[in-house]
Amino acid sequence: MRTRHTPITASLSAAALAAALLLPVPAQCAPAQLRQPASASAPAAPFDEAEALSRMLKGAATGQNTGAAGVPELLRNTNRPDSVLARACRQLNDALPIEIDRETRLRRCQSVPGKHVLFQLELTNYRGPMLDLASFEVNYAAPLQRNICANRDVEILTKLGVSMMFRYMTRNDRGERRVGDVYITSPICTAALR
Repeated sequence: MRTRHTPITASLSAAALAAALLLPVPAQCAPAQLRQPASASAPAAPFDEAEALSRMLKGAATGQNTGAAGVPELLRNTNRPDSVLARACRQLNDALPIEIDRETRLRRCQSVPGKHVLFQLELTNYRGPMLDLASFEVNYAAPLQRNICANRDVEILTKLGVSMMFRYMTRNDRGERRVGDVYITSPICTAALR
């Protein structure tokens, strides 16, 4: 009896041949059960922990609670929180300025070593009496501390050891002028919310 020999490539499907030769299978040749969506085979984008923390800092600065979007990332990177805070501020700065209300605009976020964050806010449409540092401290600092500390993001950030300073500025023809600073730490918030 005579056996007819056919070349191996003629007897195997394209998918079987590719598997036999360990070559990638073109999607159109692979059996349906082996086909994967393109997104499943693409490598996942690296997770940027600063992005979530940036949203949380924005929530702290603007009073819009984010539900503590950045907490897991900050906790996971406790060995380098200053670099994560610095990257988070840079990302937030890319989206600035942000109007907080009719009189206030968030202009800048700055990270300072030691888990400190400085928010620069501009009083844009302030119509009250001319503010100086002393009157700001007496009349506005305590109510602002209560409002800022009531934000869940601020509460969590301060419990993680992050301190914040909200620096209020005005701008006119002669330049910028610092109106006052509101300091936020865990002990300050504990006292402010009593």
